[in-house]
Amino acid sequence: MKKTLLAFLVGVLPFGLLVAKDYNVDISHSQVEFKIKHLSVSNVKGSFGKFQGSLSADNNKLSALSGEVDIDTINTNNKDRDDHIKDPEYFDVKKFPKATLKLVRISGNEGVFDLTIKGITKQVVLEVEIFGTSKNNKGQEVIGLSLSGKINRKDFGIAANTPSVALGEEVALLIEIEGIEK
Repeated sequence: MKKTLLAFLVGVLPFGLLVAKDYNVDISHSQVEFKIKHLSVSNVKGSFGKFQGSLSADNNKLSALSGEVDIDTINTNNKDRDDHIKDPEYFDVKKFPKATLKLVRISGNEGVFDLTIKGITKQVVLEVEIFGTSKNNKGQEVIGLSLSGKINRKDFGIAANTPSVALGEEVALLIEIEGIEK
């Protein structure tokens, strides 16, 4: 009986301690960025200034993630271009002010996510790299991770009639996240 109880405690107890921790995205230490080819000769980079999200992880393994980006805060370091890509042909910000991302499943370092832009939801695969956890200067646990991958702008109805010579179809995404434990 003692051996059975000991085997149970040794085999099951550690798994009971691996409870997912919940985190909120710390926007002051996180970024949502993209890069797209322009006129087939250069890359235009951009970012979003306002976003929010939450995630869950246990033992440095992501188990849940959801986030939302305010498209109106797009910044490509050119106000005229930023205003132009808010128009209906591109992001149609008045009708679709937010883009969302939600983890569907994860396997190893690849996650399948539901990405919604302009009311169109597609599953995309992003590489997930977790950097680990630490404590911030307030003693709160923080976690760091990076999501990266590529999407096709036309899959989301962005500049669907613009030739790829003028504006690349492939958009590289880079999402750097620091989460603070709830």
